[in-house]
Amino acid sequence: MESSDGKIRVVVADDSRTALRSICGYLEFTGQFEIVGTAKDGLHAIQQTECFRPELVLADLCMPRMTGLEAATQLRKLFPELRILIFTELRGHGVQEECLRCGVDGFVEKSEMPERLMEEVCRLFPRIRGEMEKASNAKSPATSEHVGEDLPPGS
Repeated sequence: MESSDGKIRVVVADDSRTALRSICGYLEFTGQFEIVGTAKDGLHAIQQTECFRPELVLADLCMPRMTGLEAATQLRKLFPELRILIFTELRGHGVQEECLRCGVDGFVEKSEMPERLMEEVCRLFPRIRGEMEKASNAKSPATSEHVGEDLPPGS
């Protein structure tokens, strides 16, 4: 479901409050995204996606209760048109291949963010390429006001 103002509706999932704020802050800074939900684990990401029907889910690979890959596999079955990107601190071609084999649309190592994340998003959503190229040269803020408050303290 596209936002009425043309922004890409996104759910972001990461068990790290700091990473979640950074990613949401950067996406909001570009002006091309509407963060409709945040999640602290894969199960919560599925719930947020069912509730808010985003166009894009960004999920950390390693999260408690349900990994990003497990969530992506279920989300692909529930919402075949949904775009899903996995990001992780893990390195290796095998991890990326496994994610793509499970139906994920893209894979980004956290060490390559935000540049690589934006490249993948532009590949999936060509309509924002010009705006994203401008934003990728700008500096990103470190926090976001729209991160869910349901994460435990110290996460």
